[in-house]
Amino acid sequence: MKPTPPLMETGISVTKKIVFDRAAISVLRAISHDPSFPRKPSRVEVVTALIWRARMRVSRAKHCDSLRSTSLAALTRDLRPRFVPPLPPSSCGNPVNMVTARFVAAYKGGNTEVPVPELKDLVGLLIDSMTKSKETVVRRENVFPTLLRTRNELYEAVEKGKVDVFMFTSWCNFPVYKFDFGWGKPVWVRRIHWGYEAVIFLGTEGGDGIDAWVSFNREDMPLFLQDMDILAFTSQEAH
Repeated sequence: MKPTPPLMETGISVTKKIVFDRAAISVLRAISHDPSFPRKPSRVEVVTALIWRARMRVSRAKHCDSLRSTSLAALTRDLRPRFVPPLPPSSCGNPVNMVTARFVAAYKGGNTEVPVPELKDLVGLLIDSMTKSKETVVRRENVFPTLLRTRNELYEAVEKGKVDVFMFTSWCNFPVYKFDFGWGKPVWVRRIHWGYEAVIFLGTEGGDGIDAWVSFNREDMPLFLQDMDILAFTSQEAH
């Protein structure tokens, strides 16, 4: 496996929690759906698209108002349901793969400025990538080559330069508020700070919202938290 590219690392990062409640997610799912989509977008897809779009604006501000030619949203995907033959229910381990949605800016003529894509456009890219990943079948003997191939494809894209990569993973379907190790169920679950830029989604205690734990470069975080979409659809907590 290739070493992690420098663009996916950050020396000084900070972590913040932003909360998407049920009402905000309902609005996002309504305004981002298109009749051409094969299905309605999930809550994770619309929240991912909104954060992806906000990060594009931050990138544009850092690079003198020019949009990077390629922007990638890389999401972890559980491979367990894709195994042939199926894994035993009692098997342990965490077989995950990367699913990548790619936005490529369409420059025309000598114009170096491209509008930030609409939320609906990014949701469409995410749905397309996730739908294709569901069609993937992984034979047990090919697990490691499959993992290597997809990760190396991502790393190679980063190494070409002028590419923004934003990492996402969702734990929303994990019943973390139902775990009981003998001293009762948790009243609050959070993730620890990681040393690189990434976003992790956790379901809220009620199960209908999303806690997004965002870790970004210390200089980028204020711009992100002041993004107009982040302000409009989230509440913010300092941690």
